[in-house]
Parts: sequence; structure tokens; C-alpha cells
Amino acid sequence: MINKIYFMFFFLILLGFNVKAQQQPARLKITGNVKDKTGIAMPSVSVLVQGTKLGVSTDSKGNYTIQVADEKSVLVFSYTGFVSQNRTVGKNWIIDIVLAEDQRGLNEVVVIGYGTQKRGDVISAITSVKGNELQNIPVTNLDAMMQGKAAGVQVVQNSGAPGDEAYLRIRGSGSLFGENRPLYVIDGVPMNNLSAGPGPQSTDGQRVSAQNDINPNDIESVEILKDAAAAAIYGSRGGNGVILITTKKGALGKAKFNFSMYTGAAEVTKRLDLLNGEEYVKLIKEGQANGAQPVDNAIVNTGVNTNWQNEVFRSAPVSNYALSVSGGTDKATYYVSGSYFDQKGTIIGQKFKRLNGRVNFDAKATDNLKIGANINGSHSVNNRRDGGFSNQSILTLALVQNPNNPVYNPDGTYYKDSKGRLNPVLVGNELRFIAETDRYVGNAYGNYTLAKGLQFKSSIGFDHLGITDDRYLSRLVNSGGNASGSLSVYSVILWVNENTLSYNKTFNKNHKLTALLGQSYQESATRRIGAAGNTNSTDIIEAITGFTNRTEASDYRSRWAIVSYFGRAGYAYKDRFLFEGALRIDGSSRFGLNKQFGYFPSVSGGWKVSNEAFMKKQHTISNLKLRASIGVTGNNEGLGNDFPSLATYNVGANYGTLAGIAPSSLSNIDLSWESTTQTNLGLDFGLFKDRINVVVDAYRKVTNDLIFKLELPFTSGFSRTFGANIGQMKNEGLEFQLNSRNLVGKFTWTTDFNISFNRNKITDLPLTVEGDPRSADFSEGLPNSFNTTSPTSIFRVGESVGSFFGYRNLGVDPATGDFIYEDITGDGVVTTADRQIVGNALPIHTGGITNTFGYKGFDLSVFFYWSYGNDVYNQTRNVLERMSSLNNGNKNVLRRWTPQNTITDVPKAIWGDPAGADGLTNAEVSQRFIEDGSFLRLKNVTLGYVLPAAFQKRMRISNARFYVSGQNLFTVTNYSGYDPEVQNQQFKNSQLGIDWASQPQPRTLMFGFSLGF
Repeated sequence: MINKIYFMFFFLILLGFNVKAQQQPARLKITGNVKDKTGIAMPSVSVLVQGTKLGVSTDSKGNYTIQVADEKSVLVFSYTGFVSQNRTVGKNWIIDIVLAEDQRGLNEVVVIGYGTQKRGDVISAITSVKGNELQNIPVTNLDAMMQGKAAGVQVVQNSGAPGDEAYLRIRGSGSLFGENRPLYVIDGVPMNNLSAGPGPQSTDGQRVSAQNDINPNDIESVEILKDAAAAAIYGSRGGNGVILITTKKGALGKAKFNFSMYTGAAEVTKRLDLLNGEEYVKLIKEGQANGAQPVDNAIVNTGVNTNWQNEVFRSAPVSNYALSVSGGTDKATYYVSGSYFDQKGTIIGQKFKRLNGRVNFDAKATDNLKIGANINGSHSVNNRRDGGFSNQSILTLALVQNPNNPVYNPDGTYYKDSKGRLNPVLVGNELRFIAETDRYVGNAYGNYTLAKGLQFKSSIGFDHLGITDDRYLSRLVNSGGNASGSLSVYSVILWVNENTLSYNKTFNKNHKLTALLGQSYQESATRRIGAAGNTNSTDIIEAITGFTNRTEASDYRSRWAIVSYFGRAGYAYKDRFLFEGALRIDGSSRFGLNKQFGYFPSVSGGWKVSNEAFMKKQHTISNLKLRASIGVTGNNEGLGNDFPSLATYNVGANYGTLAGIAPSSLSNIDLSWESTTQTNLGLDFGLFKDRINVVVDAYRKVTNDLIFKLELPFTSGFSRTFGANIGQMKNEGLEFQLNSRNLVGKFTWTTDFNISFNRNKITDLPLTVEGDPRSADFSEGLPNSFNTTSPTSIFRVGESVGSFFGYRNLGVDPATGDFIYEDITGDGVVTTADRQIVGNALPIHTGGITNTFGYKGFDLSVFFYWSYGNDVYNQTRNVLERMSSLNNGNKNVLRRWTPQNTITDVPKAIWGDPAGADGLTNAEVSQRFIEDGSFLRLKNVTLGYVLPAAFQKRMRISNARFYVSGQNLFTVTNYSGYDPEVQNQQFKNSQLGIDWASQPQPRTLMFGFSLGF
């Protein structure tokens, strides 16, 4: 509450700023009109007097009036998306302008590492996503907003729960056990990644997303650095790509206010087809009889037929409000904003709220010195609920619950299952699981011009992330047993100081030289304090202090630092041939004494073929550029802790009654970062005066020195070490991005299309048995759940990550009703040696297409996203077709094997499912539960209307747009589960593509508007 009061007080003060341009003495009155090339008047065009702070905007009919000092004055006409024009006043005091659309966008400024470039000069693989493409999307994190917007970037929303993490990969997976998330840099500050180890509590792999803390209304642009030439300047942190986030700045002129809001509701539209009460009773009794169990008289058909899915799913409202003010003079500009986001989850009990505030300030202290600061603060409260197959997972409990049970007793109390199964509605309403997050990200800088083209910049930035996880299970939730609870306070603060010297000079009009030298020091400190307990006298006190049995206390502390030196040099000859080279040297405290410093170079080149003389006579190709690059980047994230190279010890390892310590890991002084060498070939071309623009990239990434778990002999006292540089993996891919302006004029139609192909292969892993290639296999499964065998993935040389490992199911034995598994070794028995790769979670290609139409103030946008060729292991279906316990089943089990139905693909129901003659149960991991996860999703449709300019003028507003929008309107797929878009865990490549009772993404319908004044 105190944080909210501070925020509101701070925001109201900032809104009180009223910066007004001081009028210069003037004696000439200039008037005119501004139109586009089709003759349509252009309102809100900026008209500035060059070199002064005097400026106006055109009215609704494109007219303007401005006063200038003399005939030598120069007027600058500018509008976003159009080529700016300069016009000297001279003797003509009526100046009409026709602005040309910036068709090629080659003069568009693109943010790169530690600087900017014109789009036409970029010779690396960089994709830009504009801020307006990320607004008005009813999800909480930035990753999900970028889905389908950029070639080479795969985004999978793991869960439909608000605030949960999204799976994001740039050009495939670059690590097996390290972190695969890219580096995020916001206004020059590298953001903290959430740790997979000592971080906040997760719900079956769904961590709280660190990207929830960004207000999308504040984002000016997002640049995705994909190849090594673009990312090598970030060295040991650039191996998984880099995402640069630039927030909005103030502009010269009077204060401009912008308010936007949307509100709507989300709901899950699909239900799994489960057994009714009568079918359930028949299944249970049949299974008990087949398992020689006594008849359970408590399992009876009550006629209630509760649809538990309908009881736990709900229509969930969502709303967002954002207000900003910006403006400035020639001495200082400012941008101030605040926003409030409120979303309920589609499962009862879920709720997410976020409050954001931002201040961006830039000032010209002297003619040579510019200073500025960017500060963002956010506070969010996430009422979470367990996911997956937790015993408190509301969705899972709803799926397996007996439909003969009611939700409530006649007296209004919650119904309690006599078999001990939790009532999912009770859990949804009574469980307390709250994550409160406070985040502050900012920096301050000074930029001093030493000479023409030579600048020195120094900045200091910080990122403070604090998360409090509070969980309490009352005696009611614990089925009358002891209450239990836990609390963790997680805090990580990062600060960074960077100093750069940049040079930009053109010689003899033909030779352009750019150079950058820099130094950086970054330090991060983490603290996590946790406590837990059980058994209390009353549920009124939901605090750890109220427990008589305090079962856990923990205090985790860690710190790491990195010092860096970097440089970049570029050369352009006659705006035709472009060359660039970069080098970064990183020294990290995380790595061994022998490998603490790493070197990350890159070189790239480009040829603007369209600027050659032989291209001037043709008119079809308006832009043609060839690009090539090679470079090395690294990955130092996901090591499990910040001391992976050191021998570590656990305290509290008592010897009898004496306090002691015990070794917990071995040292490795040669441990270093993973190193990725990437080559990239690119082609950019535009056709028909850039009515069509295409970008094509082909790449090859080879990651060496993979951070891997090395098996150790038991005589060492350890089973394995986490942190050995062994193994190799490669990714090869092709990316295609197209933008076309199909129709221009009164009726407009544009198309944005992208498609990405990536092939991943593990090329080397260490052998544990010399001469046996299969001894290099590494397999890992999820925990067992609800009486099933859990899915297993395998890392195998020659195969890709995401490979499912199990038996091949040959069908049901008509004589026994048990499954038959393939004997691939041919030795007459089925053993673990007969397991094989039975599917893969990685898609063949992913992509997105957006068509945007406009006519007389109306705009319509239709966005499709797809994934093709990926498999999903449907563990949810596995649970519902197990038929070995009290779990409810789906309708597939109605065709189960019985003595009267022997030819079927569903085995018999049998209590406990004992192993058959081959020693295997009917629940072994097999291709039975692997399904095609391909889908085509209508991700978003938005219909908007901009009010007429004349009406806006009467209302004294500068812009007004109203819209209706739909998210996830429909999905075309053969997948039988809730949602084919699952990747279970963001940070573990060994658990990809598993539907672990994942909460589906909802369909959302909403209405919104934006006003400027």
C-alpha cells in the first residue's frame, strides 16, 4: 500500500510540470498546407524553425501558421513514416509541402549495441519490432507480445495463467543445461534473468516472468540481435541473442498528453470430453475386478454429474489504463508515464495486478554536454495457483475428480471426497499463494562532444528485482491435516558502469569511418531468505510465526561480477561497400582461474548492389543489399549458482551432536563459458519502389564447450559434477521476412509475413564407456504423477534436443488386454535397451502473417501465427487413460479392452496396473501419447476507427481512436488436448513439448480507445 501511495504522489507531481516554449521575437508570418502525395491533408505534422525551439503542428486540414525571424530561416517538416523536408523561407511566405512516405525505411534509425545505425547501413541480422505492434495485447510479459512478429524468434506461451513465463528461443537452443534465454537490455541496462535455482517458487516449471515489469505503452522499439556480428559486442552474454528495448523519449514542443485503455474478458473455450457419473462407476468397478480388488461400495452413481471443468474455469476480466505526458524545449525534453494493469486468470483464484511508472529526461547542459536519466518502477501482485500435476493443481484435480461428487454439501460447506481427493473449488478459493514483485530499472548518463564526430559517454545503470513468495495451506486445504506454509524473500540487485568513446567521420564524401571503444564493469548480488513450517492452533494467523513446528530456514547469498573491454570499427566506401569488425573481452568471476577471460570477435561485410551504376537503368529493383558475417559469442548463464568453478561446502552437516561442514561439489579451474561460432548470409531487397521488401537470412551456429553434467566415479564421493565444458551442438536455419504495400491511396492494404526454419543437432557428447556410442546418452524425466510413468527426453549424438525417449507401442494384445511393445534388439525380451526416440518437440517451421487494411478512418488488422511439425507428449491424456486408480477418464476409455471387445487400441482397466509377462506396465512411455502439435492460430483481429479530424479539432484533441479486438479467436489443430502450444519448462531443454496439465490460453474479447491532447 505504501508503494502505491509513493507512486501516485510521485506521478501527480510529475503531471504538474508544464513546460512551455518561450517564443522568439519574430516578424515574418508564414502559412501553408501539408499533404501526402495522394493529395490528402496531413494533420499533426511537426513544423519547426531549425536551430530554435519554435514549432507548431498542422491542423486537421493540414494547415499551419508560424512566425519566423527572417528570410534565412529554415522550416523543418516531419512526420513519423515520412521523409522529412527542409525549406528555406526566402521571399515566399506561403509554403505548401507534399511529404513523401519513407518507403524504403533505409533512413530509419535502428538501435544496435552501444549505438545506432541507419537501417540501410545495417549488415548484421537485426529484426526490429515497433512499440505500437506490442500494445493492446492482453498478456503480461513482453516475450508473449513478440510472438510471430520476428523471423528466427520462436515464442511459446507455456501457460494461460497470468504472469507465467514464456518460452523464447532466438535461432534455436544453444545450450543443453545452460540458460537459453537471450540477454535483455533496456535503455542500455542489462536486465536480471530469473535464476532457475535459488529463485522464486515455481509451479511445475512456470516461473514468475521477469518481463512482466515492462509497460508496453512505454516501448518505442525492440531490436532483436540474432547473428554474432550484432551480438558479439555483448560477448559472453550474447550467445542466445540480445533483445534491446528502447523506451519513448520526449520531443520538442508543448506538453502532449496521451491516455489509452482497454477492457475485456477472457475465457477458455474448450473442454475435454470426460466420463459421466455412470461411466465412471463402471470403469472403477471393472478395474477393481480385473485387479482382484474387493468391490468398493463407496463408489456409486449419485446422478449428480458435476462438470468440474466448468466449476474451475471462469470468465476472467482484464483491463489496462495508461497515461503519459511528453514535451520539452531545445534545452530539455521529458517523458513521464504511468499505467495500471489488472487481469484475472481463467482458473478460480488467479489474479494479476501491476502498477508502472516511468520518467525519461534528457537535457542539454552545455553546447557540448548532454545529460539524461531513465527510471522505471513497477509493483505487481500475482495470486498464483499450482500448475501441472501438483497435488494442489486445480486443473488436474478437476480432470480426475469423481463426477458423482457435488461441489458443496447441503449446508453450504465444501464437499469432502471420502477417498481423500481434494475438492478443486476449495483449493481455488482457499489456497493462498501470492508473489509480490517490486522492480526498479534505470540509468543516468552524460554525453560530451570532444570534437566534431568524437563523443565520450559515461553511464551508470541498475536493475533491482525483489520478489516475495507467500504460500499458506490451511487445515481445510490439507484435508483436515496440519496446516503448512512457506515464505521466501528473493532480492537481486545489478549495477553496471559503462564508458564509451565513439567516432563518426566522413572523408572526401566517399569514405565513412565509425569507431567505438568501451569499458564496462557489472556486478550482481542475490539474497534469498526462506522459512517454512506446519502445525498451528488456528488458521486466523497465516504466518510462519504461528506454526509450532518450523521445518525449514534458509539463507542463500551470492555475488558475481564481470569486467569487459570492447570495440567496434566500421568503414563504408561510396555508400556501396560496408565493413565492420568488433571485439569484446570479458572477465567473469564465475569461471575457473585458467579460463576467466574470453575473447569474442566478429567481422561482417555488405554490398549495396542497388547503389551501383549498372542498377540505375532498371526500375524493378529499388533496393538490393548482400550481407555476410562470422563471429563468436558466449553463454555464462544457467550454471546453477555463481560459484560453479569452485569447490563448495554445505554447512549444517552435523557429525552427531557436533556442528560440521561437508563438501558439496568439486572444483574445476578450467570451467568456462559456452562458445558459439555463427556464420550468417543475408539478402535484403526491395521491388517496385519498395512496395515489396524482403529480408532473407541463412545461418549456422556451432556451440562448443557445452556446459554439461559429467558423470563421476563413486570413489570420488560424488555422482556427477555440474559444470564441465564438454560436447558440441549446432543449429542451422533459414529465415524469410516480407513486407508488402499491396494497395495505397484511400484504401490501403499491407502484409507482413515471416517464416523460420531451424534444424538442431547434438554433434558431440562425452562417452562414459569407451567405444560405446550409446554411453554418451543422457536422459531425464519429469517426476511421476497420478500413477503414471512420466515422459522422458534424451540427449543423443546425431539427434536434436526435445527428443522423446520410450518404447514403441505395437497395440493391445487381444488375449490379455495389455500393450505389446516392440523388441528392437531382437533378443526375444523387452527391456530398457528397446527404448528408442519416438518423437520430437521442435517444429519444422514457425511463422506469422499480418494483413492490415485501412479506409476512411477505419483500420482492420488480422494476425495469424503457426507452428508446424512439432510433436507434443500428451501427459494429460496419459493420466486420463491410465485406468488403474480412482482417476476419472476421458471418452477414449469407453473403447477399452474387455473380454467382449478384444480388438481395440485401448488396454484393459486394471487396479494398480501390475507389470505383464514382459515386465512392463500399460503406462510405459511410448508413442501412444505423442500427438502432432502443429497448429494455425488466429492470434489477433483488431478493428479500429479514428475520429474525423474536424471533430477532433472541435473537441480540442490531437488524436482519438476506438477499437475492438479479439485474441486467440480460433485454432486449427489435430491435437486432442486443451492447447497444442506447450513447452512445459522455459529453462530446461530436457523437458520440451510436454503437456503437463498446462493451462490453456484463453480467447479474449476487448474494447479500447486512445486519446491525445
